[in-house]
Amino acid sequence: MVAPEVARRVRRVEVDAPLPYWPVGLMFAAFPLWFVLGLSGFMWVILAMPMAASLIRRRNLVVPKGSGWWLVFMVAVVGSVLSIDTVPRLSGWVLRFGYYIAAAVLLLYILNGRNGVDVWRVVRSLTILWMAVVVGGYLAFVVGELSFRAPLYYVMPAALLENELIEVLVTPSFAQVQDIIGFPVPRPKAPFNYTNGWGSMLALLTPFAFISLYDKRVGLPHKLIRLMMMAAVVPAIISLNRGLWLSLGVGLVYAAIRFGAAGEKKLVIQGLWGILVLAVVLYVTPLGGLITTRLETPHSNADRATLAIAAIEGAAERPLFGWGAPRPNERLKLPSVGTHGQIWFALFSHGFVGLVGFFGTMVNLAVTTRKQHSTAGIWAHVTLIIGLTQMPFYLMMPDQLFTMFAAAAVALRLQREVEPGLIRTPIAAR
Repeated sequence: MVAPEVARRVRRVEVDAPLPYWPVGLMFAAFPLWFVLGLSGFMWVILAMPMAASLIRRRNLVVPKGSGWWLVFMVAVVGSVLSIDTVPRLSGWVLRFGYYIAAAVLLLYILNGRNGVDVWRVVRSLTILWMAVVVGGYLAFVVGELSFRAPLYYVMPAALLENELIEVLVTPSFAQVQDIIGFPVPRPKAPFNYTNGWGSMLALLTPFAFISLYDKRVGLPHKLIRLMMMAAVVPAIISLNRGLWLSLGVGLVYAAIRFGAAGEKKLVIQGLWGILVLAVVLYVTPLGGLITTRLETPHSNADRATLAIAAIEGAAERPLFGWGAPRPNERLKLPSVGTHGQIWFALFSHGFVGLVGFFGTMVNLAVTTRKQHSTAGIWAHVTLIIGLTQMPFYLMMPDQLFTMFAAAAVALRLQREVEPGLIRTPIAAR
């Protein structure tokens, strides 16, 4: 027989063992594979399951300060199910509820990763996804609107395919060809579901490319990162995605201010040179004309304003927990209410309680991670600033939500030695 004391030591070693990295790597680095298989919208929840199982075994968990904001949001999400009235809407609600749980699990998993979930491996996986987004931008020009039924489509119950979100997930395509500036333009979307999602994720992931460029510990060739950064300019502009331009611009200006205040003159000077080169490229190529034409063609401003007003009016009818899911607009030519902007989605679908909880979570993470003393930490924090900038006009789920929570976990771990900003919640040893 094993002595009781020895048995306790063995259990303690098992409980404190490093967490396996593979679920995080599969989430981000293998994302293009999930896109092709039709699993990109489901693998977040699937891969969070082994993470949750590992976390349950931990003796102590590090929990971000201010996590109560997320609990407020989850209360609103649960309460909003009372307004769900159809099977397709219920399936969408269940999937989104899974996202919210899985995202919280991912944040805790990276935060408590210790040696197993190495910060630099997380950054590497996110940078690999960023490169896949750039490649996806060029695929839009090559294959256009090509779409196909993923393998998952053929095993999906017909009742679930009636939900628009699920139907889009299992019928991937590479571009949305739209005539919004006077002629058709193939706007990139792969490996995501919509062109706005592509632009949103390119902006959110770019800070990780900068970490990979300046930090050898990430383990990616710096020449490759520079080449991909230059290549990213073309699809970023041809996407005609003003939200991408605005949010990434805000993030880069914020980063320049932070690095300037920290005395990183070399980084600021390199940034200025980059801006100068980009300006010359835009001036001598048709790309600059595309930007000007897009800015002179607002196109969707009025529609977005109409949708925002409809979301506010809808929330006024059910202010506490909202409608549970987006609903068709009375103007049939417009998208459903609550689909254009995370603020309006949270407000309409989960009421004022949900809006306060979600927005409070993101602001809290941005504030908590602000005291960075490393280049990598500042860049990870910048991702949260970019995400906050996007909330009025982009949905933040599922891809953006998981990216922002991963960025928050990376920033918190890099910051921990200087500014804890964290609390330890004891969990009984099993």
